[in-house]
Amino acid sequence: MKLIIATGISGCKRKEYLAKWESYCEARGKKVKIFNVGELMFKHAYEIGLELNGENILNADPDLLHALRSAVFKGILAEISGGLKDYDAVVICIHGFFFWKKRFQRAYDRFLNQFSPDAFFTFVDDAPKMLKRLNERPQWQNEGLTHAEILSWQNVEVEVTSGWAEFAEKPFFAVAVGQPISTLYKLIFHPEIEPVYIAMPISHFREPADRAKIDRFIERLDGYFTVFNPLSVEAVGAVSVRGDRSNWAIYHHTVHRDLYWFVRKSKKIIVLWPKTVASPGVTHETHESFAKTKDVWVVYLGEEASPFIVYFNTNLFTSEEEFFSFLDEKYPERKNSNWD
Repeated sequence: MKLIIATGISGCKRKEYLAKWESYCEARGKKVKIFNVGELMFKHAYEIGLELNGENILNADPDLLHALRSAVFKGILAEISGGLKDYDAVVICIHGFFFWKKRFQRAYDRFLNQFSPDAFFTFVDDAPKMLKRLNERPQWQNEGLTHAEILSWQNVEVEVTSGWAEFAEKPFFAVAVGQPISTLYKLIFHPEIEPVYIAMPISHFREPADRAKIDRFIERLDGYFTVFNPLSVEAVGAVSVRGDRSNWAIYHHTVHRDLYWFVRKSKKIIVLWPKTVASPGVTHETHESFAKTKDVWVVYLGEEASPFIVYFNTNLFTSEEEFFSFLDEKYPERKNSNWD
């Protein structure tokens, strides 16, 4: 049985993603179970006669929350030790921190040490989307959250969870909820399949026809690897360096996310240049990967390229057909695989 600890801040849609993953697994004959700790805490409180207002739950005495959480964890441990041994995977879905009353509030305790997870995940999403969702919930409407606060909260969630994984010497991945459900499936059940990052000059290819071409390439690539796609989180465009800088938190976070959450966790980087354009982002991601001795496979479809593109790669392909023929030869067992 694989035991997974999964975190994510409020509004990131982690529970919805996991519910789809559960159905995806069951369709492939995998027996899985998800424990949503927050929901179980409310259930336990009700069973022992406590009336808790969900909209104000984060105002509760920390000792009360600790007691409820520990009781839930103890119940989960008992289930894991008992009837869940024949399951393929069990996911414990928790929060690392909340951001409440303009401060970070811890949402875990030492009882977490009783588990021995095989991997840790944090689900992430685009700040404007998460803020919109939270502002639609009565619990969060009066908090006055900003994009910068949402991003700080998400960054803390990732850092804390990755720290748990580091102490446990287990894998950690940040997974965007815009990723295909198969991403999580492969990371858990097919760890032998290398995670790769797809880099591309996003700002220059926003037209539907261009995006469709890129999407087809990524979908095809996903048949060979577990693909981390920066487009799974809404990409930002060019930055105005004059005037209002209030959105710079989003820009800074985008760079940090792609470089340190996605690129760093990938075994390879696949660089797609649909045509000759300038892209500092792709150039930096390429150099970062190259300098870390990762494989950098460049698919360059333009006529002429910068000497830096020619230099900073470990394989250069001038057509999609050449690239995918190379993959078929290198990974014959993965051709047309559905990862069951």
